[in-house]
Amino acid sequence: MALNVTLFVVASFIQACCWSVTRLPQAGESVAASAVSSEPGGKGFNVAIAASRLGAQVSALLGVGEDAAADAALQLLQQHAITPVYAYRLASQSGHGAGLIAADGANMISVYLGPNQLITATHVDHAQASIQSASLVYAQFETSLAAIQHSFALARQAGRQTVLNPSPWQPIPQAVLSQTAILIVNQHEAAQLLAWSAELLAVSPEDTLIALRQAMHAFYQQWPGDLLVVTLGALGSVAMTQAGEWVVAPAWPVTAVDTLGAGDAFSAGLCVALMHGEPLAQALAHANACGACVVQTPGVLAALPDMLAVAAIQRQCGTTPLA
Repeated sequence: MALNVTLFVVASFIQACCWSVTRLPQAGESVAASAVSSEPGGKGFNVAIAASRLGAQVSALLGVGEDAAADAALQLLQQHAITPVYAYRLASQSGHGAGLIAADGANMISVYLGPNQLITATHVDHAQASIQSASLVYAQFETSLAAIQHSFALARQAGRQTVLNPSPWQPIPQAVLSQTAILIVNQHEAAQLLAWSAELLAVSPEDTLIALRQAMHAFYQQWPGDLLVVTLGALGSVAMTQAGEWVVAPAWPVTAVDTLGAGDAFSAGLCVALMHGEPLAQALAHANACGACVVQTPGVLAALPDMLAVAAIQRQCGTTPLA
């Protein structure tokens, strides 16, 4: 891949605290943890770091707290040459998240968003030059809807493509959806967005994918976007364009230990591949490989891949890496 493409991330910062457990508890049940970890994270933060490691130039906007966690996160962004960073200290405490990670890779997560949701359109205005010069503008739902809407409006005014990952899930306001060119959702978010039965994937994957394809096609009747992508965990990912092109990208055959952050790595990988003009099938395969890099080890930050890690996954699975 060539270098010198720019991604602007409407970011988020969450200090991620994770406990490793044998299995996820039921409601009201306590289970013992075998390990605990704490590291900088958040969906927007992870995407910014991963895209930088994958060779993109990255700039970011985020709200943080007046605490040591924010200091460490901002230092890490600087170490990854992510610049400019429009960081605003808007509360005493940064966002925090708590995750339980089971031995089979399943997880449960609760997030306190804090200053991430205090970013306003005025903060976005300060980043206008970076937004309107970026190749892609990416956002996720750990930041404020006002920031996303205004960032996307500025991007579209300059003819830039916008990418939305509506996670943590909430219904997408029409003012945001109408300005979204590329939409990335996981199977659970797709069930909400498309009125599609994701739980049937385990029973009848072929029939369920047919139903998903039909639901994605129908969604374009109400959405003027360019590309809809659905990640399917162990089944890989699928995508459909406005023109009706349908692509299925199988998952890479790796053993999942911890799935936290896989979606963020996928999003970063897809953005970088699309910015470099990769065909959709190759871009999805590349994004799947980025996600596969993350799921094989506990934790997120250290596992977010660079191009060498992605190439290693592809060679390991007998496939030629992207050029």
